[in-house]
Amino acid sequence: MHSRDNTTLRESTIGLADRAVGVARALRGPCTSEFRRRHDSPEQWSRWARRARIARTVAAALQLPADSVTVTDDPDRQYRTRNGNVPGDLITVTDPETAQRWRLLTDFTSPGESWFVLDRCPGCDAEVPVVRIACLADLGDYLDPDTDVVLADEARDSSLHDRLCTRREPCDAL
Repeated sequence: MHSRDNTTLRESTIGLADRAVGVARALRGPCTSEFRRRHDSPEQWSRWARRARIARTVAAALQLPADSVTVTDDPDRQYRTRNGNVPGDLITVTDPETAQRWRLLTDFTSPGESWFVLDRCPGCDAEVPVVRIACLADLGDYLDPDTDVVLADEARDSSLHDRLCTRREPCDAL
C-alpha cells in the first residue's frame, strides 16, 4: 500500500521519499535476492538490519552518505557460526562524486570500528586485505602516493597469493 501524498515527486528538491525510492531501486540491482527476501524470516531480517548498520557505520567513518555503501555476501570468504558457515560481508564504498569504488572487509580485531581495504597485490594481482582503516584519514594515508604504507599482516597470508608470489609470507595472524 502506497500513499500518493508520501511519494509526490517535486522537480525543485529531492526529498526523503524520492531518496528512499532511489535507494530501493539501486539495491534491487546488486542485492536483488537479499533485498527482496529481507522480510522472509527473522534470520533474514536480522542479517539485513546488521548489514544496514554496517553500511551506516562505514559511511559515517568515511564521511560519505549512507547510500554510497553497500554490504553484500562475500563470494570468497565464509565464516563459521554455531549454525554452520555463513558468507562474510563484502563492503563496497562508492565515491558519489567520482564513482570510484573500494572494497572492504570487517576487521575482526575491532568489529564495527575498523575494516580492511582490499586491493591487488603488485606481485601476483590477487585481491588481498592490504591495510586497516578506521576513518577517512586512514584511507587517505593509504591512497597518498607520498606515504610509505605499512601493510597489514593479513596482506602477506600465503593462502591469498599465487604460490610463486614474492610478497607472500606465512601468516600466523589468521
